[in-house]
Amino acid sequence: MIPIRVPVADRLLPLKVARKDEEYVRLAARMLNRRMEEFKTYNSGETIDRLAWAALDFTGDLVRYLRSGQNQTEAVEDELKRLEELLQGR
Repeated sequence: MIPIRVPVADRLLPLKVARKDEEYVRLAARMLNRRMEEFKTYNSGETIDRLAWAALDFTGDLVRYLRSGQNQTEAVEDELKRLEELLQGR
């Protein structure tokens, strides 16, 4: 584990991360800050509001991604079952 400091919402956050994850953590912080900038056009100047909106937005992205992967897995499983039935002569 290595100590790093990443800027999020005009603060430097001290963290300890695995060396192999440092690049990902820094990229995540940049992405979060950019997403927060997009919410500056909303009527709230509060940093905590922009942070909450950005977190909710990213979580929505993650849920959509996970659901699409689940649907693809189910489709592949269904296709494999059909192929197995064909091979067994059903």
